Amino acid sequence: MSKSKIKNPGFPYKAARRLLGQILVDGNFIRYHELEHGLEEQKKTNTMLGETLVSMGLLDPVDLKAVLSVNEDLASLEDAISLAAGVRRLLGDLLLQAKHIIHEELELALRVQKRTGEKLGKVLIRLGFITEGELDALLKFQENQGVGMQAPGRLSIGELLVSTDQISREQLDEALARQKISKKKIGEILVESGYINHQQLAHGLNLQERLLTSALVAILSLAPFSNIHAVEPSLQDSGSKDTPTKITESIQMHTSLKIVYQKSELNITREDILRGYIDIPLGAHIEIQNNNLAGYLVVFEGLGGPVKEVIVRGLGKDALLNSDGGWIAQPYHGRDPLMIELSYRFRLSEEAKPGIYSWPLKISVSPIIPV
Repeated sequence: MSKSKIKNPGFPYKAARRLLGQILVDGNFIRYHELEHGLEEQKKTNTMLGETLVSMGLLDPVDLKAVLSVNEDLASLEDAISLAAGVRRLLGDLLLQAKHIIHEELELALRVQKRTGEKLGKVLIRLGFITEGELDALLKFQENQGVGMQAPGRLSIGELLVSTDQISREQLDEALARQKISKKKIGEILVESGYINHQQLAHGLNLQERLLTSALVAILSLAPFSNIHAVEPSLQDSGSKDTPTKITESIQMHTSLKIVYQKSELNITREDILRGYIDIPLGAHIEIQNNNLAGYLVVFEGLGGPVKEVIVRGLGKDALLNSDGGWIAQPYHGRDPLMIELSYRFRLSEEAKPGIYSWPLKISVSPIIPV
């Protein structure tokens, strides 16, 4: 595997454009297995993924247009937060919407809050369900949402209808002017004016909800770097005499990784190449010890050669990493060692050939350290 293709996985703040497939899955526009079918079909048709999913009947063309209009905003924490729209929601509801916690975890946090009198955010941090960076980002998102009436923004219902060419900018401006007098909801005014029908309004509100979910998921994935930073693994090999020692001590104190088992080779057959990918049900068995309350990152370096992307399973939600590698943020889970089994789906490059290759991924961990 060529070392020139191994790059620093996004440290500390630079974000890559969020993949369309990931946004669609995050927002429940499509399911994960539908994305896989779409990617397989895309290879045959050589068309854009969105167009492929629409032609397969898996995605509404209006929804695709709306997602593409905010795609770039989801690569930046600040831009993703600015997408907030709709009526302001409680912190717990936002976390549930993003599927970051489950109802049982929220109920536990609320019971603790009732007993201690703490703010819910602080309780969630103490229980290890969120980090301080995630809480800060969610509170800013929450502030940008409306109180009683929907807040203006890229994902407001009016702007969504404009971006999907269902109404004109002039029609929206006229409706907004009428809203100041009537105090009615903008959707109701647009229907009364004959600019849209009730079905379009219902679809628009559903679209808004899904896009907000995608935005929340993006925010929570970017938030660990809003007011904290990760130790760059590459710094441990620098020429400095002081920095490497401090970093090494920090990693040993907070986070450590033990690879119990990892495959050493990747055997690619002709059938794998025709299929376009190869599944590895148990690619690694790792043990993580972490005492850092801010959480940690599981860092993947490598790829290249016959592999262009990999789907990592076993660290919460499935994660799609490209040829630059990447990281997956993990919350504090207590002081006991955590045993994790990782499985992979390697998507093969167009130049892949049958053969036995060195294992294409290197795993490490890095603590998230508050600034």
